[in-house]
Amino acid sequence: MTAFHRLACAAAALCACGGARPAGASGDATPDGKAIATVATAQGYPINICGDGTGVFWTNHLGGQVVGLAGDGAPKVLADHQDYPLGIAVDQTDVYWTTLNGGTVVKVAKSGGNPVTLASGQFGPSGIATDDGSVYWTNTYGGTVMTVSKAGGKPSVLASKQAEPAGIAVAAGVVYWTNHGTAPGFTDGSVMRLAKGGAPAAIATGQAAPQGIAADGTAIYWVNHGNPPQFKGAVMTAPLDGGAPSVLVADQQGAQELALDDTSLYWSNEVEGSVNRVAKHGGAPAALARNQQRPYGVCVDTRYVYWLAYREGSTKRIAK
Repeated sequence: MTAFHRLACAAAALCACGGARPAGASGDATPDGKAIATVATAQGYPINICGDGTGVFWTNHLGGQVVGLAGDGAPKVLADHQDYPLGIAVDQTDVYWTTLNGGTVVKVAKSGGNPVTLASGQFGPSGIATDDGSVYWTNTYGGTVMTVSKAGGKPSVLASKQAEPAGIAVAAGVVYWTNHGTAPGFTDGSVMRLAKGGAPAAIATGQAAPQGIAADGTAIYWVNHGNPPQFKGAVMTAPLDGGAPSVLVADQQGAQELALDDTSLYWSNEVEGSVNRVAKHGGAPAALARNQQRPYGVCVDTRYVYWLAYREGSTKRIAK
């Protein structure tokens, strides 16, 4: 069973959006002694997080909330009563998310307001990404990759008959996504690319339940959650235009989501309870935080690494 399926089946008690400790407040210790700041508490099983350089935004499973946090301020609920909000993305003006059970793709202004449904009737929408004019998402249950204009309109199918598509990223007009693979083993996962006007093509096959994915100007990065004992998780990379994939970090059973900055890759490991970093060109990985309560979403800005502690119901950060 993949991390996605365990998350979808998790039993929980209702939590409400809560307050924040100010930045610099005492928190857990990291391996190198840096302090972890808990910037939001009493969240309803937070799942995925994104940022725009001025703040962060995340989805809460329970209560169906989409929450924003600017700087050192308090969390603000931008939308609630969403039917299992899951993936989240942000641009200069709006926040976008998927609702796994509701089958919708929704946006709201970063400052708040009335949410606008961009797509409905989707079958298990999960990962989401944006570029200048469009929104892209994966329908995990439906096996499709979709797009719609940010202004609204009729959604289009970019790819079909995919094996549980999950994470999604867009770079230079090319769409990339991960396919978990086929149950029950999930050992035939793949990483796909689709150039405008082209057909879906595999970048990597035989992956063990690949999940989070991100891209920069030269390479694509993803994490394999793994399906032990035969297939363990890993942090992976490959050239944007194709080429042999390579392992950046091995033995990462439970790798979940990832984020990039100019030099490094950051990922969460929900089984180990860790948040980690490795240079994009490889090398020794470093644990930024350990003993976290099922960390899921992760994002970075110029100063901090943020992550969500799903079981603890909190949003945390640490200085880079």
